[in-house]
Amino acid sequence: MKKVNILIVILTIALVAVSCETYDDYNTDRTTVVGFTTATKNINNIPEGGTKSETVNLFVSDLSSADRTYTVIQVPLDSMETASENYTYDATVTFPANTREASIVVTAIDNSITDERNFFKLAIQGGPDVVSGGLVLVGVKN
Repeated sequence: MKKVNILIVILTIALVAVSCETYDDYNTDRTTVVGFTTATKNINNIPEGGTKSETVNLFVSDLSSADRTYTVIQVPLDSMETASENYTYDATVTFPANTREASIVVTAIDNSITDERNFFKLAIQGGPDVVSGGLVLVGVKN
């Protein structure tokens, strides 16, 4: 019987100790993460001397009651980077109010594209309240 009393006292102390935890120091200022939903996107069969467009999707980590616009930037590559004359992309992306998904249009332009796949990489420009999430590596090829 003494062991049962000791067990009850230990459980009571444990319950009291756990239930006294507070979250007063929890930081409610959250940083928004914005990034692309896929890591790669290929634009193939670009017409000789022509263009071809593809949609690339983005995702934001939180909802807002107002529209939000973020800047899309190019990230340098170490190798196999295509010339900037071979593509264009929307410079900004706008997430409508109360949505977490948006998209931009990326267009490949056959100025000097070859049969060998070359790439460029896009990201969202970070800031004090924005963290750049997933990047997208876009491949272009005739």
